[in-house]
Amino acid sequence: MEDLDAAIQQHLESIRLTPNGHPERAGRLENLGLGYRDRYLRKRTEADLDAAIQQYLESIRLTLDDHPERAGRLQSLGLGYRERYLRKGTEADPDAAIQQFQEAIRLTLDDHPERAGRLQSLGLGYRERYLRNGTEADLDAAIQQYLESIRLTSNDHPERAGRLESLGAGYRDRYLRNGTEADLDAAIQQFQESLDHHTSHTLDRLRSGVLVTRLHAEAEDWLLAHGTASTTVSLIALLTTRSLETSDRQNLLTEVAGLASDAAAIALMVAKSPYKAIQLLERGRGIIAASFNELRADVLDLQQKHPQLTQDYISLRDQLDLPAEVTRQVDQRHNTGQKLEQMIGDIRRLPGFERFLLAPTENELKAAAVSGPVVIINVSDYRCDALIIEKRGLQALRLPDLDSKDIRARAKTLEKPEQQLMEWLWDTIGKPVLDALRLIQAPSGSWPRIWWIPTGPLTKFPLHAAGDHSRGSCNTVLDRVISSYSSSIQALIQSQQRRSRVKVAPEVTKAVLVGMEMTPDQNHLRYVPEEIAKLSRLCQSMQLDVITPQARQNDVLSALRDCRIFHFAGHGLTHLSDPSKSSLILRDGSLTVASLFELNLHNRTPLLAYLSACGTGEIKHDELIDEALHLISACQLAGFRHVIGTLWKVNDQSCVEAATMTYEWMKRGNMSDDSVAEGLHQASRHLRNQWNLESAARTSKRMAAVRTEGPAAMEQPRSSQATTRDPRTGEIYEDPPLYWVPYVHFGI
Repeated sequence: MEDLDAAIQQHLESIRLTPNGHPERAGRLENLGLGYRDRYLRKRTEADLDAAIQQYLESIRLTLDDHPERAGRLQSLGLGYRERYLRKGTEADPDAAIQQFQEAIRLTLDDHPERAGRLQSLGLGYRERYLRNGTEADLDAAIQQYLESIRLTSNDHPERAGRLESLGAGYRDRYLRNGTEADLDAAIQQFQESLDHHTSHTLDRLRSGVLVTRLHAEAEDWLLAHGTASTTVSLIALLTTRSLETSDRQNLLTEVAGLASDAAAIALMVAKSPYKAIQLLERGRGIIAASFNELRADVLDLQQKHPQLTQDYISLRDQLDLPAEVTRQVDQRHNTGQKLEQMIGDIRRLPGFERFLLAPTENELKAAAVSGPVVIINVSDYRCDALIIEKRGLQALRLPDLDSKDIRARAKTLEKPEQQLMEWLWDTIGKPVLDALRLIQAPSGSWPRIWWIPTGPLTKFPLHAAGDHSRGSCNTVLDRVISSYSSSIQALIQSQQRRSRVKVAPEVTKAVLVGMEMTPDQNHLRYVPEEIAKLSRLCQSMQLDVITPQARQNDVLSALRDCRIFHFAGHGLTHLSDPSKSSLILRDGSLTVASLFELNLHNRTPLLAYLSACGTGEIKHDELIDEALHLISACQLAGFRHVIGTLWKVNDQSCVEAATMTYEWMKRGNMSDDSVAEGLHQASRHLRNQWNLESAARTSKRMAAVRTEGPAAMEQPRSSQATTRDPRTGEIYEDPPLYWVPYVHFGI
């Protein structure tokens, strides 16, 4: 994006310096239009698309009819009209786009190298008009243009996969219209050839892989679906090279949303082992976090046997791990990334390092479950499963009552969860999983642990709160196990390895407490001073040096570099379209996910980041849901062994209680690793019990109202607003919100 913005600025300045009658002005206007169009395709800002079309129109106005560049400029304008139709559905745009494409082809010689691409564009124009009007002649015309485009495209051309994908989509559309098996077979053939075209752009191949996998799955040809899905997942690593910055990777990864989960589900459909399914998930989810973890992975064994190679590796690794503003030169990052890839290959050829930075083996998976089972809940439209990892082995548990469409529908009401949601989570996930683990009653001694790794839209749900929380019931996750979360099994393994190898220095005794009672343009949080005051006393009683820096970006980041505990009480903001911009709001701006990614504390491994704010574990961009780009994971990547945060909005007063009880338990446990998850668990149970008492009290009030006023009392409006007819507030008719549910623990 940085290069694109800079390019647009250069084009603007170039045009400013070009007189109106200059022969190069038309070409420079087109270049500016191309820049605006590229930025529109990245950011989807309508003003950029409108600006692109305006530049194209002016460029063509200044271009003579017989000018050799006229065809290309007509092509650009046609693409602009097509994009505007896709965005706004403007009726005239498909016809206008086709007209520009046809004229561009008329002006293009038969042997011109751009002819094939212009034929593909004309085919796309016909297809858009077919999808609008349903005229079969347009669909047939689109297929004919695609065929001619591919005929003119050499076998090793990097655009060939994209043109094969277009032809495959045409055949698929005709199959959906007429049901002709020959068209379905042709669509599969084109998509497969596109997927297998190794000299084409990775993104084009990947798109075809997704499409052909779906076609095989719809035909229930699971063996073929498994083959294509596995191949497609393997391309993700090629799509997001180490040299790319986070924003660039995010943009690319929107193309593969849900692919890994579908691939894992399909693997289970063909009776592949749970390990094979987990491998696919690890290779296709959490790509951005995994790359940061790789750059900061422990290299102690390598250093002991190959010190010079390790030094060279660390030097290259650290260059890529620098904050983005320090490494502005894209060429430099690209070259460094290539050198690092080559060096990693060299390391893997050394005896004993064959699996350097590769996905965990089955034995490593089992070792990760030594403190308790790890349960991946895989969500796909094809099936849903619990992939259970225990130290004794792996198993796949089919969850027949869990449905992806139901999950997505329920996700829309999560910010106001009801008890019925917790009971549904118990019936579909909690009970079957705990039964399989033989955790069928409340523990009589020490509490067992479990780590949850939900996928897809299920990452928004509170699995730890699943159950019937009526008083006295033990049919809940909360009353049987201590729950923690992880974004991936690899992230959990690396956290465990860092704990075993990096010891906290005894002099690291700093607790950084940041409270934001008043935040510009946000609600007043009147309980924040009480929260900070109570935690300050608790931390001091744990022999920690309490630091309360100014709530400014530089001051907070500086304080975090040598802390043991970081506690933030204030407002969190979840960015709708760019998860890396989700943030904790400070006085002079924001502490973003991206800025926390760049904070490297792995040599100090601070104990805890407690984010007492709304939605610090929330992602609202559904196409990036599996990347786990939220404030909780950002703190983990920065180096904190434990992070406590929230899944959605939380109550100001309950935040004080949750934090205070958690820290009190940590104090009793001498700030051990186990004490953090245990502390939040005990706090959640206490708040849940308090909620039960409040519910019981309101039920009693309702019954008393019925006795004195009759059954009509139960028909009062469910509102917290008083009315002139009934001066009492409606709160006695409503159960209290589930304020104890959103708090979650990520860590070891």
